[in-house]
Amino acid sequence: MSELISLPRRHATVMLLVAVMVPQLGLSLLNPSIPDMAADLGTSVSAIQLTLSGYMAGYAISMFAAGVLADRFDARTLQVWGLVLFAIGGVLAATAPNVGVLAAARVVQAIGGTSATVLCRLVIQRRYPESERMQILTSLSIVIAATPALSPFVGASLIEITTWRSLFGVLAAVGLVLAFAFSRLVPSARPTTPVPVRFSSVAAGIGAALRRSGFYWHAAVISLAWMSYFLFIEQSAYLLQGIHRVSRIEYGLLLMIPAIGYISGSVLIRRMSSHARAYLLGTSVGGVGATVVIALAVAGVDSVFALVIPLAVTYVGVGAAIPHAQSGLISLNLPAQGVGAGLFFFVQMASGALYSSIIEALHLRTIAPIAIAIGTPALALLAVTLTRLGLDRRRTASSVPDAAVHREPQPAR
Repeated sequence: MSELISLPRRHATVMLLVAVMVPQLGLSLLNPSIPDMAADLGTSVSAIQLTLSGYMAGYAISMFAAGVLADRFDARTLQVWGLVLFAIGGVLAATAPNVGVLAAARVVQAIGGTSATVLCRLVIQRRYPESERMQILTSLSIVIAATPALSPFVGASLIEITTWRSLFGVLAAVGLVLAFAFSRLVPSARPTTPVPVRFSSVAAGIGAALRRSGFYWHAAVISLAWMSYFLFIEQSAYLLQGIHRVSRIEYGLLLMIPAIGYISGSVLIRRMSSHARAYLLGTSVGGVGATVVIALAVAGVDSVFALVIPLAVTYVGVGAAIPHAQSGLISLNLPAQGVGAGLFFFVQMASGALYSSIIEALHLRTIAPIAIAIGTPALALLAVTLTRLGLDRRRTASSVPDAAVHREPQPAR
């Protein structure tokens, strides 16, 4: 820990928080511009929305690749080059002549910038004591929630005075500036025992992760949480601007409401003394919110607030689930930390990309089926939580009789 202590830890922590903003900026800053992008490129809003699924596919690739490389190389150095690649993708997107090139540029952008999701957490695991990790992980979760809530409003404000191409240029510039700052302010985070990037070592790392039952539980939790949250982000432009006809500025402001729930869930798990209890409470509240979202939509309640306010309740569960699952992954202490983390976040992002692509392919064009699709993963998240809790209680109960049977007889007094 000496290298971290020699630098102001606050600066290193701030850079980690800023770096995890990059994937979310790339995902949501341009959302208010989707109708303009479609018009300029001569395509449909649906086609532009699919580029977000491409971004998520690049996100998933980045997760696994970053994890594999981080078992061999310094996580800080990898993050710096990832930010440079994010900037290159931004330049390509800014100059895209058609939607195909835009989609490819978004994939490049994602492969570079979204590596922060894995690499920043590996820096935390390698450089911070265990007693500080949950606090930093919940801070990351809050930043991840706040960025897509605030960035559409910022994007909507900027698009009034500039173009969507200029916004991609701004993202490219942000990537380059952050690359330089990250290299200067974040300490090295090399693996304790570097693992060569070979098929056999990667396969061994995957096998080690898959042999832990906890890996499946935590991966299911974070995947279901992300499926619900990302689907809303992807469909939000159509739901709010397309169906409810809100303005760009109103759209940006309305997205802040569900994010409040997400942030509340992260704060809940950060403040309560029992993380497990906070997680159960958060997912239970989220299940209630998801039920209300679906019920109001099926009942035909035609109000934008009938969507975003219940979603704020739903995402209390998401905000609690994501840092809880990430902390659970770190506590597994896998022998190949990078491969394990890469696989974990690959499953999360691939699940979000696949789920949203399926929903988009169904061409749902009314509120009710989209609301059902958004709420269902949140209900499934609660079901997984209660199932795990029941299994844990059963395991604990079954161990008590065994302990009683094997207890040594006490001498008479």
